[in-house]
Amino acid sequence: MTVTISIGSGKGGTGKSTITSNLALLLARTGKRVVIADLDLGGADIHIMFGEFEPAKRLTDFLLRKTNDLNELRLTLENFPSIQIIAGTGDTLQTANMSYQEKQRLFRALSQVDTDVLLIDVGAGASYHALDFFMHSDIQICATLPEPTAIMDFYTFLQLATIRKALGSFLSSSDVSANLKNHSFNSLNDVLELAENTQEGARQIAQQSLRYFHPLLITNRVVPHSKLNKMRLQKLAAKYLGISLPDLGDIPEDPMVPESTKTFLPVCEYAPNSEAAQALVKIGERLNKIIDLFISKRQKA
Repeated sequence: MTVTISIGSGKGGTGKSTITSNLALLLARTGKRVVIADLDLGGADIHIMFGEFEPAKRLTDFLLRKTNDLNELRLTLENFPSIQIIAGTGDTLQTANMSYQEKQRLFRALSQVDTDVLLIDVGAGASYHALDFFMHSDIQICATLPEPTAIMDFYTFLQLATIRKALGSFLSSSDVSANLKNHSFNSLNDVLELAENTQEGARQIAQQSLRYFHPLLITNRVVPHSKLNKMRLQKLAAKYLGISLPDLGDIPEDPMVPESTKTFLPVCEYAPNSEAAQALVKIGERLNKIIDLFISKRQKA
């Protein structure tokens, strides 16, 4: 029973790949089989984080239909045998112009990856590809920095993700879907109002689709006196987006993180006693409990 976890961010430079690689290591240490699928279409670099510079197989092979099975593209890491990687493509024509049908083919293939935990490293920003990859998972994690511009981009990312989720709650052949496709939206409330005006009860359908959308928040590179007001951010998400935003933890600014990157090792391996590594361990423990709880609930359903 695979649990898929997507990791996204509103902008680049939040340390998303660093977080992904370390969480993969920490989850693997619990005995779980872990696969990282690098879907960062503009800057695939997870393989580099582990010192793999020229993967023999990449996601490009799947997109070019050289294979239909992503399991064939898995690269086992020599120093971390419990972690495998599906290396990304980089910014190529095949990924930039991925059609709806190709994206659905990719989603079907992702659902067939044989592992305990599938970590999906999503590209930064709020493109349709990034939003769809982010939402196509059991558990979502958002990474941000404690800076005003990063928080603004993060909130915009969340807002667009909820709009995308709400829009996806209607069948493509429905009158509501047809009407919504002809409009651009600046807020979730705009979507709900137009949906309800098109068909009575549509607002409730859209709101129901967000019921289990609880993206987990990680704040990276935190320094003393950081000005991120998490409580206010959570209240805004609840009031205007209709979602909760559980806090998974903070990672402090730590010189050991860039040092570990230079050695192509996760900081939890390179400097396990560093402040960043210790914070990541706590985050990993919380995430592992969430995964186990999710599995337990799914088995009872």
